[in-house]
Order: sequence, then structure tokens, then C-alpha cells
Amino acid sequence: MRYCGVSENFHNAAIAFVEEDGVISFAAESERYSKVKNDPVLHKYLRDMIKPTDRVAYYENHDLRKKYSSIISSSNYASNIKNFEKALYKIDTSYMHHESHAASAFYTRPWESVEDTVILTIDGFGEYQSATIMDSNFNLLYENCYPNSIGLLYAFATRALGLKALEEEYIVMGMAAFGDPSRYTNQITDLYNQLDIKSMTTIFDLEKHLSDFATENDVSLAASVQALAEQEIMRLAKIARKYGKKLCYSGGVAQNIVANTKIKSLFDDMWIAINPGDGGSAIGAAARAWALGTGKNRLVWKDPYLGFDMKNDLNPKEIAKYISDEKYCGVLSGRAEFGPRALGNRSLLANPAYDIKDTVNRIKNRQKYRPFAPAIMEEFADEYFEGPMNEYMQYTAKAKHDYKSVTHVDGSARVQIVPKNSTSILRKILEEFYTITNIPMLLNTSLNVRGRPICNDKYDGHLFEVNTKTKVFY
Repeated sequence: MRYCGVSENFHNAAIAFVEEDGVISFAAESERYSKVKNDPVLHKYLRDMIKPTDRVAYYENHDLRKKYSSIISSSNYASNIKNFEKALYKIDTSYMHHESHAASAFYTRPWESVEDTVILTIDGFGEYQSATIMDSNFNLLYENCYPNSIGLLYAFATRALGLKALEEEYIVMGMAAFGDPSRYTNQITDLYNQLDIKSMTTIFDLEKHLSDFATENDVSLAASVQALAEQEIMRLAKIARKYGKKLCYSGGVAQNIVANTKIKSLFDDMWIAINPGDGGSAIGAAARAWALGTGKNRLVWKDPYLGFDMKNDLNPKEIAKYISDEKYCGVLSGRAEFGPRALGNRSLLANPAYDIKDTVNRIKNRQKYRPFAPAIMEEFADEYFEGPMNEYMQYTAKAKHDYKSVTHVDGSARVQIVPKNSTSILRKILEEFYTITNIPMLLNTSLNVRGRPICNDKYDGHLFEVNTKTKVFY
């Protein structure tokens, strides 16, 4: 039997397929096909992949979500309920929102043991939960419930800063490095601690105060909200540590790489879902159905390249030479990454030896202060950076070099380690680039412009090339 997971009707609709042997054969978000950022509706191309013999699992409890959405007037979900109720595919089973988040991390974990493993999920909210801690049998050990939600607070701050909630929270995290966290942290903490489901006016008062703070000092609001988020995430992580020394972590808040770096030291090992947001819950729902159907507890995790296949054969040496000479270019190669990060197969790559940050931000139509990540060959990582690093850009490390184009204003970097056995073309490009320049890393950012999904196919690559006047290899 093949297991299909579907995440749809709130934001970041996605689909995933898990084979009987535990291999994730495909996973993709709808936005890559519809070209609508954070598209909440499953695209027809993806929906048509579902076979009558598949066991289809939905990523949350629709009835509970519908019940609580009537209380939460700011929710986008209510307007999309009709899409679920006229769904053009059968749904065999469904799981709680945070159960799917938990499954996306637990079943892809790199270690075998379960008795020493605990699962933490944090996001805006699911049906009503905003954070959960579960054991390896998915028994609930602890929960936070709406409106007490650090994810929701961060979304409100994002909107107060004139950005798109549920989409541009990462910009707030980057902005925080420029502000004074002591400016508003105490005030925001007091307001946050007053939140109560019985007094709904309080949560809207909170959003009004955040808007006032943004008017006074936007970067310090960002810094203060980030500081409170780190405190709350650390509090939850410490509770989780009481139940296990190895952490599986998921939910939208798990994309806060600064907080990830701080809680990592609490655990002997830590695995963050490759796509911790709602889109990634498609894998979670499929994995949960697979686990309950087969009695197994660990998927065959190979790599995050699970989406559309370009079926092309690019020349890494040619690309490396072009970057060396022309400073930057786009690359579309092989299968697309599943998740928010471009990890080499749908990337805009640049030569870090040049002061290229402003140029790349201009190409992508981003704010000038936004940082970029370095992708580096694994054998050189410790020579150039100090601190937590992994293959998926999920932590921050301190730079030990002078390449300013791949470090933030505070000297940090969201490092992507590229191992020797990487299946991405990025490793071969790095090797060729190192041969030419003696530099073992490249600036790596997603191949898209702000507000648009990451490029998926040849058509997207062509449009990017024409519209930004940037060479794209595809």
C-alpha cells in the first residue's frame, strides 16, 4: 500500500507519498505548481497524483478546526472550509495538527532509538493547541493552547511591521539583530502573559500595542519579540528535556534558527523536520498512517530532494567557472527541495569573495539588510565557522572569516554544510569552484524574487532569467 499525506486549506498546501517500505517517494508544496506563494489549495497536478488504492491521511482534525475557527475571527481557515468539504479526493483518516507536525520530525529522525526520544512542536495554533510535547508513542505530555501562542505573537508582530504574517516571520528574525531587545520585551511579556481565551479582547489589544511599538521603533520591536520567543521556546525545550535526551522538533516556530541554536545544547541529539511548517505536515500525516499501518517507526530518509524532477544534466565545472567570472547565476537541477530552503537544486549562487549582498538583494527584490547563507564543503566548515551547523540551514554559527556577503550584521551565518555524499549538484559545483578560486563556499539563496515561490521548472527558470537579467542554468 502507498500512503498519501495531504496538508490543505490553511496555508502551504502540500502532498507527500510514503511507500510500503518507508521510502518518501515524492513531496511538494502546491505553490511550486500554482505559482501562488503559500497557496492553501492543493494544485490539480498534485491532486491527480492520488490513486484510488492510496490510503489518504489529512494533516489535522477538520471538525475540531472548524469548531475553533468560529471563535478565532482572524483565522484564514474559515474561508477555506468549503474547499475541504467539496474535496475531490477521498480522505481515509486524519490526525491532530500537532500530531502531524510531530510525525514529520519523529519518523524522519536519524537515530534508531525511541525510549530516549521526546517530540516538541510549536506553531501558531492547530485545532486549538499552540505547542505540544509528546513521547515516542505520541502520548501527550504537555500542551499550550490558543491564545497562548508564541507563534501567533510572532505573526502579529510580523503584520505590525508591515510584513506578511505566516510568510515573512523570518524577515523579523533577521531584523532583530539591528534592534534593542530591552526596549519592549518587558511590556510585550506582560501583555502575552495576560492572554486568556475567556477575554478575547486582550489578544487584539496585544496586536494594537505591537503596531504602536512598530511605529516608534521597528527594529527594537523585532528584537524584543525575538527575545520573548527565545525565552518561551527555551522554557518549552527545558520541559521536553525532562522526558528525553534526544529531541525531534517541528512546527512553524522550528524555523527560528536563532532559537534553535540556543536550545540545541540542552539535548544529546536534535533533529528538526526538514519542512517544519504546515506544508511539511503532509509528510507527517503520510508517515503517521504508514507507521500505524506497518508497525514501523522510522522512514527511510535519504535527502530533501523530493519534488519535481528537471531530468537534466548540468555541467558543474561550467557553472563554477561562470560564478568565478560573472559573480552569480541561478541553478535548476534534478529534483526540487521540499521545504522553505533552497539547498542547491533551486538556488541562486554567488561568489562570496565579492561584496555581492546588495546586488543579490536587488535581484530578489529584498530589503538591503537581509542576510544570505553560505554553503560550504563539510571538510572546511570548522575552519570557517564556529557553532552549530547542519545540511539544512537550521542553526546559526559565528564566522571565522572576512567574507561579509555571507554573514549577518552580528557576525552570524546560517551555514549549510554540503557533505561529500550529497546528491545535489551543489557539492560538485563547490568542488569545481574551490579548484578555481581556493574558496570552499558559495553564497546560496533561493531562486525566486520576494513574494514568489521558489522556481520549480524550466518555465520558472526562464522567467527568472528574463525578468531579473540573471543567467540561469537549467
